[in-house]
Amino acid sequence: MEFINGITSHGTWDIALMKAAGFGWVRAGFPYPFADLGTGALSEEYLQAREHARRWAAAGFRLIGGTPGLGHGIYQPDAVGDLRMVFESHLPAWMAEPGSEEFYQQYERGCAFLAKDVGSLAPVWQVANEIDWEQFAGPLDLRQAAELVIRSAIAMKGVDPGLLVSTNCSGSPATNEFIGLLFNDPRLKPDYCGIDQYYGSWQPGGPQAWAERIDELYALTRGVKIFVNEWGYASAGAMMTAAEHRSGAPNCQLKKWVFGWDAGHTPEVQAEFIRQTMDVFLRKREKLLGQCFFRWEDTETCWQCGKPDCPVETAWGLVDVKSRPKPAYIVMKESISLLA
Repeated sequence: MEFINGITSHGTWDIALMKAAGFGWVRAGFPYPFADLGTGALSEEYLQAREHARRWAAAGFRLIGGTPGLGHGIYQPDAVGDLRMVFESHLPAWMAEPGSEEFYQQYERGCAFLAKDVGSLAPVWQVANEIDWEQFAGPLDLRQAAELVIRSAIAMKGVDPGLLVSTNCSGSPATNEFIGLLFNDPRLKPDYCGIDQYYGSWQPGGPQAWAERIDELYALTRGVKIFVNEWGYASAGAMMTAAEHRSGAPNCQLKKWVFGWDAGHTPEVQAEFIRQTMDVFLRKREKLLGQCFFRWEDTETCWQCGKPDCPVETAWGLVDVKSRPKPAYIVMKESISLLA
């Protein structure tokens, strides 16, 4: 299979600019497909997502499909104005309690339908999103999350054995334990080891940390190809002082980063971060299925706190909010030409 050079895009996009950069893959998430429990009617949200995916495919992109996310934690102010994480479910209210047998069966049914309905557009799938991390796992514990991945993969590959199915691990302290649960399960071995890491932004370290991480995961899974489902570097945001870090306030509270790399979070540093990381991917290519960069475009507001002046989720793009290429775009284009 070709090396995957993918991109995540949730808003507007410039197809010609994406293709000029060398991207051949786009990650596309799908909501739960059914509108109710019994009739098999499709939800309006799913129909819209399917049409969106078909547009990507018609433009010549292959898709990295995402099965329905459980939800995500967002930050909301408490009584004194401090931000606290609140989990918002993305699943239909009528679905069974997450972690129950009925829930697994309902989710499997939805995944099997996705494999049948849009599997021809998406040869690679990730189950949910970072469900080894509480911000996206919601009520599921680690074993329940692993159970969801395994059962979903079995359901999808039962429809089309040629699909590559796994999940994207968060890179949290629980990730290695989660990978152990997945890759030691006798029922099915996931087709790749998916990992999200944000060195220099959400985690300490820099581009060279990727080399050690890829080797570690390849050894942990006994030679399974690694897929870097998400990676990137924020191009804006000041650094917290030591006192601010000790306060334990979330990044969105202070609108600053705990971690940085080199000269900090600037467009120029973002570009150099990409250059060096893609060089690592080139050196480790034989152990990789591919990479999917987060993300194509900057955004007007932070999805975690909703504020326009928060750098936490607004400045990850290769292009700005007006689709103008940043220095990162040029570097990415040069790097993909070496990995293609």
